[in-house]
Amino acid sequence: MSDEGDQNRRWLGRLRRELGSLRAEFAAWLALRRKHDVAEQHASHFTAIEDCIDGAARGLTKHLDTLDLDLPRGEFAEQCRRHDLRILWLRRLWRFFRERIDQRDDARLAPLLRAADEVVWSAWRSVFERAPTLGLSVTSGPAPLPFIDLEHSPAATPRSWVSRELSRDGGPLLAEHLERLPIALIHLPVKSVASPWWLVFIGHEVGHHVQHHLGLVEGFQDHLKQAVLRSATDLKLDDAPLAAERWGRWSQEVFADVYSVVSFGTAAVRAMVEFEQHPDARMGEPRQNYPSAAVRLHLLARTAERLGLTGAQASLNGVDPQALVAGVEAAEEDLRLVDAVVEASLAELPGTDVTLKELLGFDARHFELRWPTVPAPFDVTGPRRMAGAALGAWARTEATHAKGDTAALDMLASTVKQLLGENRLPGRRSGAKPPGRPVDGDGLSDVLLGLDTARLEAAALGAA
Repeated sequence: MSDEGDQNRRWLGRLRRELGSLRAEFAAWLALRRKHDVAEQHASHFTAIEDCIDGAARGLTKHLDTLDLDLPRGEFAEQCRRHDLRILWLRRLWRFFRERIDQRDDARLAPLLRAADEVVWSAWRSVFERAPTLGLSVTSGPAPLPFIDLEHSPAATPRSWVSRELSRDGGPLLAEHLERLPIALIHLPVKSVASPWWLVFIGHEVGHHVQHHLGLVEGFQDHLKQAVLRSATDLKLDDAPLAAERWGRWSQEVFADVYSVVSFGTAAVRAMVEFEQHPDARMGEPRQNYPSAAVRLHLLARTAERLGLTGAQASLNGVDPQALVAGVEAAEEDLRLVDAVVEASLAELPGTDVTLKELLGFDARHFELRWPTVPAPFDVTGPRRMAGAALGAWARTEATHAKGDTAALDMLASTVKQLLGENRLPGRRSGAKPPGRPVDGDGLSDVLLGLDTARLEAAALGAA
């Protein structure tokens, strides 16, 4: 073979070693994670990530066999460079998930994440256990994975949403392929580590995941718009269609807020009161993705009342939504429409004869739990009820201890994490393959192989 062919063969060998190294590193990491996961709590997460990362690496490895060693050195080098960039981007994708899972090795974060895993599973499992008995056709996938994020507020990344980080690092075509992530995510603010009662916010974030997983986004939006339009017309509001459009724009947040109250009781209201505290003049201000703060709190409290929960108005902690929207015309109109929104949200879900109450097995008596009572071991509602009770314990502790005395809160935080983490719901959390287009490695490798050099550079180099 010519010197040129020998050089091409050396470049090909280097690519094989790099891909082999990636697969070996990934396999070692995965084996270690599975070894630590004695209860197979994250088995389905690992399988989904393996299908995506190692599947893509296998596809790229197979493609190396098709490279023409007789190409001129420059052309062959360009093909090798493209493969380098593909491998680099695949490492970035693995790192994205690895960093979130490996937080469980951090002694400071692990207790909170063990507790969060239980609360997420409690809010998630109920839906997918009850759905078949209620006549809903649902294929259960991995529960959302909670992790600590440097964000001010909790957030959800459903499998159908590509995070900002992956969109930035992956470029538009790769982001399009990843329109369904291997696993869904729940971002927990770092303040949850010291204050685990904020795990109550998981109810809202799981609500986002459930709505997307059940394909209720567009249907619920239309359902809500029609309900608001009817109510606004009956109330003789000046612009009923505009009001319906506003609430339609907010529909995903409405669904998640209502879901949070059905799954966590009045604790969801009390938690949101803390999050939505602003100067009085701002409480009625219009917002793009949410109702005004005052209207949102009224919605939560009215949901709790409609569900028959004790202490619904008391959970507002003295906030008076009606007074806060006075003089803000749009917010005043929205406040008048809240009852219609609540009624529509608690009615049968679009295209089904099932309500959220039925889907979650709602029972108002469940939320009479007072911290630190621990529910029965097999009670799937237990962890979320405990999280709600912990929030109540936090509010009482803050009210009864001197300002600046953190010892009592520190002790409460430690107890909350310990009890939630140790009272694990039994059973293997494997889940079936999720519905919709799978995130398969072969598909991902095909996309990587189809990108030109400029797009691969944008994907692999990202913001660097």
